[in-house]
Amino acid sequence: MAKKIFISYKHGDSNVYPLNNAWNSQTAKARDYVDIIESHFESTGDHIYKGERNNESLAEFKRDTIRGRLADKIYDSTVTIVLISPDMKEWTSLEKDQWIPWEISYSLREKSRNNIPSKPNAILAVILPDRYGSYEYARSSNFGFEIINKNRNNLKYSYPSKMFKRGCSESYILMPTWEQFTSNYNGWIEAALEIRQNIDKYEISKSV
Repeated sequence: MAKKIFISYKHGDSNVYPLNNAWNSQTAKARDYVDIIESHFESTGDHIYKGERNNESLAEFKRDTIRGRLADKIYDSTVTIVLISPDMKEWTSLEKDQWIPWEISYSLREKSRNNIPSKPNAILAVILPDRYGSYEYARSSNFGFEIINKNRNNLKYSYPSKMFKRGCSESYILMPTWEQFTSNYNGWIEAALEIRQNIDKYEISKSV
């Protein structure tokens, strides 16, 4: 069954490998990778993209308005894909003031509107290659947002992964590379959904 999928990413991060022109890295943007995923979903009909459209900008709106619109999209989705890119984190700003951590936090909450509950989303963090085609940057111990790191290797000690056959992972958030993800879109999404079915077996960190 098709799932509604929200994508969280740093729109203007240009420190990523250019998809269309390997000789012109200055025009590359993390948004290019969102377009690939969106086009794939539209062409296959496997899933429904619920994120921001390429011609849709929320930049002119006040922060509360942006937050409300993003919350609507996340509430109406089942899976949140986070695109990990080299410059996604603003080192001079608190994480609570940045959009990606807030979107992950909201995705992990139990929400209710008009007495209609919404369970936490499955989370899949896809690592994008840097402008040189490398993933080494993501291996640094101090890289990334705390809310992602806290939801890695967070299986409760009383639930060793060998105890359940499906959704078997030490981490609530899986982190495939771009090549791994695009070689098997549905496989990775289904794996994240299986983990979501066992969310009670994880120590989930929801705050930023």
